[in-house]
Amino acid sequence: MAVYSFPSAVVNSSLEYFNKLLGLHFRENLTKHFHETYLNGMCFYQITNLDNRISNPDQIFTNDIEKWAYSLSNLYQNFSKPVLDIILFTRKLSETLGYEGPILMIAWYVLSGIVMRYIAPPFGKLTAIEQSNNKIYLK
Repeated sequence: MAVYSFPSAVVNSSLEYFNKLLGLHFRENLTKHFHETYLNGMCFYQITNLDNRISNPDQIFTNDIEKWAYSLSNLYQNFSKPVLDIILFTRKLSETLGYEGPILMIAWYVLSGIVMRYIAPPFGKLTAIEQSNNKIYLK
């Protein structure tokens, strides 16, 4: 078991490193774009001096750019790693059971997803109703 833990730790650490590196790359490019857009033609200074509704737009831009860049890099990781796991698992399962096993498994998941779609309550609407009720109680 210890033989598998070292490669797993290396892979997970490198994934985290490349995720941070990708987020930093997104952040740098987006920051350059905002600098070219909002510092061109004194637009930033007009926002700061003429409109009091937005306090500290530089801090808002900085924080939002950072959050968006790292969220985008996490989205890439959260999408690509499960897809790779599914591909590797399907390949190994097809070597063991033949292609009927993965096909039946995928068909089962699709069928259960369709059935759950029609059986499950609309959680989005229920959450919106609950939040609107909480606002009434807070007033």
